Amino acid sequence: MKKIFYLILILCLSIDIILAQECTIYIPNTVGTELHYEMSNLKGKVIGSYSQKLLSIKNKGGETIYSMLQTTMDENSKDKVILSDTITFRCKGNEFYIDMDQYLNQKQMEAFQNMEVKVTTDDLMYPPDLKPGQSLKDGSITISIEGGVMNMNMTTNIVNRKVESLENIDTPAGNFKCYKLSEEVQSKTGFVNVTIRNVMWISKDIGTIRSESYNKKGKLTGITQLVKIIK
Repeated sequence: MKKIFYLILILCLSIDIILAQECTIYIPNTVGTELHYEMSNLKGKVIGSYSQKLLSIKNKGGETIYSMLQTTMDENSKDKVILSDTITFRCKGNEFYIDMDQYLNQKQMEAFQNMEVKVTTDDLMYPPDLKPGQSLKDGSITISIEGGVMNMNMTTNIVNRKVESLENIDTPAGNFKCYKLSEEVQSKTGFVNVTIRNVMWISKDIGTIRSESYNKKGKLTGITQLVKIIK
């Protein structure tokens, strides 16, 4: 009887631990925090910059919703904003999700404002504990546009997501302990297909520290890195 009692006790404690496991986020956890990034070409020349600022943290429908303002600056003038948009992240249970709407080309979408547009997403999910060698769930976004004689579908699939390793990364913003992830981005617009490969380094309670983009031949095409954090 004692063995059965202890076995039941261990099972109950294990269930409590699983249920109590918190959501691990890969964005800042303090409202007002700003992340500043620079994009550079293979020669190291800065060709663009953008920032992300955590605007709010709200609880809604059993989920924690994080809203971040992403502002993209003109490459020729750091004082000129060319695009500003809000990105949404959320915690559901102990899983962290990134809204796939961020893959929408807002400038391109403006051309379809007088048409019927339907957006379907399967958001990117991160489990509470990442481990090297772990495969992650795919994400996708599909945009269906109907405008009389012109109908169009645009699809982006994020596939082959994998945790490669745990590494320390240096950028102008400091030294960070990061998970190195890899993924393929498959985009299709009409009959045009484009596939790129991304490698990124993410850190808990901060976000992306560095990312690299490669074309389908495996050639590095661009680098983005965190250069400053303002709290």
